[in-house]
Amino acid sequence: MTRDWVIGRGLLGSAVARRTASEPIVQHVRWSERAHAEADLREGLRRLYEDDAEAYTLYWCAGSGVTSTPAEVLREEAEVFGAFLAGFAEVPDGLRSRTTVFLASSVGGAYAGVDDPPYSESSPVAPASPYGETKLSMEDSLRTAVAEHGLHGFVGRITNLYGPGQKLGKRQGLISVLCETYVRREPVTVYVSLDTLRDYIYEDDCAAVVVAGTDRARDIERGATVTKIIGAGTAVSIGELIGTITRVRRHRPLVAFGGGDARGQASDLRVRSEVWTDLQGLVQTSLPAGIAAVLRSLGSAAASGNA
Repeated sequence: MTRDWVIGRGLLGSAVARRTASEPIVQHVRWSERAHAEADLREGLRRLYEDDAEAYTLYWCAGSGVTSTPAEVLREEAEVFGAFLAGFAEVPDGLRSRTTVFLASSVGGAYAGVDDPPYSESSPVAPASPYGETKLSMEDSLRTAVAEHGLHGFVGRITNLYGPGQKLGKRQGLISVLCETYVRREPVTVYVSLDTLRDYIYEDDCAAVVVAGTDRARDIERGATVTKIIGAGTAVSIGELIGTITRVRRHRPLVAFGGGDARGQASDLRVRSEVWTDLQGLVQTSLPAGIAAVLRSLGSAAASGNA
């Protein structure tokens, strides 16, 4: 039996929770205030170890930051994560030896300042924004905690995640934004070139790789952390993306191109994972099929008045 805890129930966290071997524990975290968030995370850690299990798995899928998020907000997010990791010092060693921690990180955050695609796990990292700096800092924090406390660690550097579960309030996720404006028949402004290359991975495919990779990380030596790039493995330009949406619905979305601030955005984020490459077989959703799912979800929400 395993005990699972998925921290953060946004697009990725919700998909991961659907894939775990056991029903994950549910712990409400009051993210709006740091002291409350840290207290809730300590309580969740206590509850995770209430019952004896063969293995304990924690999936850190939390995080509201984007490339444009102010540095001070991102710094607090990293500090909350660090305080959470410090809590493992109070966990008995016999339980820590059976614990694996996954951290959702970012391909864009890690490689935006590097100009030598395609990127692999052996490529140098160079963040181009506070967002990227924060993600890499959290990766380092996890590696340090895993080594100090004898845990097992797994870092997933994820490409552009999309799916019906995307929260649109942040205006994050180009596919979801394009599909939303298509359904509402509203224009959208894109601030990067049509030639900009991104790798888009569907939420359920990403979750499948995350869960399978975290399961595999249980068997690595204590104190070690594996880092893997998680993506579809196929780069698509924004022009191709707009063309795919047009083919799926036979009508072009209303797109304007502006000259806004695109700092922190690399023009080419092609990737090629060199770690546990067999897990790529879990990525099975084609881009047209994924876009169609997003459009159906948004259309149903609009029809029911929930959009």
